[in-house]
Amino acid sequence: MKTVLKGLPSDFPLTERPYEDMADAMGITGQALIDELAALKKAGYIRRVSAMVAHRAVSYEGNAMVVWHVPDDEMEKAGAVMAGFDEVSHCYERGTGGYWHYNLYTMVHARTRKDCMTVIERMASQSGVGDYRVLFSTREFKKTSFAIKDD
Repeated sequence: MKTVLKGLPSDFPLTERPYEDMADAMGITGQALIDELAALKKAGYIRRVSAMVAHRAVSYEGNAMVVWHVPDDEMEKAGAVMAGFDEVSHCYERGTGGYWHYNLYTMVHARTRKDCMTVIERMASQSGVGDYRVLFSTREFKKTSFAIKDD
């Protein structure tokens, strides 16, 4: 398990068969790598293997965290609607801490702030959730992949 996690590159190879290429570097087959990743996911060690996009680097200036107040009995439905938008990279429920009533968070990405607001308005309309706040990103500090510590 640790060998596979340590062997995953921080930059996913942009090749025709990335899993085969990563597996070759680890000395295993591509299918063995895929099987091990599936086992790690099933065991709860990882949630997914996915790309991280530097949105600003690809001219996406309309990046916003949107916080929504969703009644508990509507959470599953609203979350599914919002997560279904292509422009949403993250959608998750959070506790309110007793001082803030927003309990559903989404990250929305679009080329411009105006485009972002258009998407957010569609999300509100389709989900039926009208109580929300838009927090536009102003600066990105750091994005990193996971790191495995040696014992």
